[in-house]
Amino acid sequence: MPGGTLRIIAGRWRSRRLVLPRSANTRPMPDRVKEAVFNILGSYYDTPGGLPPLLVADVFAGTGSMGLEALSRGAARCCFFERDHEAIAALWRNIDSLAAGELSAVVCRDGWRHGTSDIDGKAFDLVFLDPPYADSRDVSERGKVRRYFARFKELEAKPTLIVLHHPATVHYEAATGDSWSLADHRTFGTSGITIFAR
Repeated sequence: MPGGTLRIIAGRWRSRRLVLPRSANTRPMPDRVKEAVFNILGSYYDTPGGLPPLLVADVFAGTGSMGLEALSRGAARCCFFERDHEAIAALWRNIDSLAAGELSAVVCRDGWRHGTSDIDGKAFDLVFLDPPYADSRDVSERGKVRRYFARFKELEAKPTLIVLHHPATVHYEAATGDSWSLADHRTFGTSGITIFAR
């Protein structure tokens, strides 16, 4: 949907529209998949329809749809990681339209290298990881996804969830690295969602 819109599903900004970049370089998560993910998270945190005041990352953020949805539902702060210039422009428009600037940080760097902690070095409570499908298809230890998980060993050991968006045909094993376990796995058409916990 280049140049089209998405929406915030629930929370303080419910039904507000989000702008998409004009280019086709981003792949926003469909609303039905996003809604299912937040239903799972609401159940996990025992906050149906909402989230606790979490520190959140939206890695390969694109328009910021997942992070802004998290803020709308009660997350305390979101750090958005994105490098595509058109996506960043759309992301800032969305943040500004929701007056979410005080709750947001935008990091214009590679999510694989910089997307494990916020700008103050704090570990995240919840990470939305939506890399290019070409990257998420490699489930090996050498793959970018597994190497990203391994980088969390350098951070404080706090409970963290990672929501990984990948092709439905891709399957990750029950654990990735020493400290991660599989919390949930779902498929929605061509989209797959795997949630890891530590």
